[in-house]
Amino acid sequence: MSPMGPATRKFHRTAAPWIAVLLVLTLLTGMAYRIGKAWFRLDVDLADRILEIHSGSWLGSWGALIYVVVVGSGLLAMVVTGAILLFKTKSGKGGRLVHRVLGLALFVPLAATALTGIAYKAGEEWLGLPDDVLKFFMLVHEGGWLGKAVRPWYVLVLGLGLLALIITGLLLTRRSRRIRWN
Repeated sequence: MSPMGPATRKFHRTAAPWIAVLLVLTLLTGMAYRIGKAWFRLDVDLADRILEIHSGSWLGSWGALIYVVVVGSGLLAMVVTGAILLFKTKSGKGGRLVHRVLGLALFVPLAATALTGIAYKAGEEWLGLPDDVLKFFMLVHEGGWLGKAVRPWYVLVLGLGLLALIITGLLLTRRSRRIRWN
């Protein structure tokens, strides 16, 4: 393994638990918003409140932008370092194998979701991008390019996949720390 491998692994394992809390909050509210609106005719006021949590709007304009950049950058960091580790280390067994396969399968959709979420918020708050550009970012972010009927399924599968990555990753981190301490 290259010298970058141990540093990448250390960063991935150290940063993951910290970003996990924000990622879980963001993915659950994103799923609740999109699936609630599509399948359960979620009340407009409740949907708006869920979206405020998802986007960090309750923190104000600058707070929301910082929140989205931190969460999106954290997800991108986990995706990129995970991809590096995927190709630099040996295959694992059990939970590690599940984590690796999920990471490989979700690499592109998670990266696209993080990038377009950041681009949407920065474009809206900082850059004053036109609505058609912002709509394109949201189309990619939510999987709207798959069509209205498939979009909630895309959000559900991606959200559950990310949740599974977070859970398996935290279990692996916990296990590796327990082994080191003993």
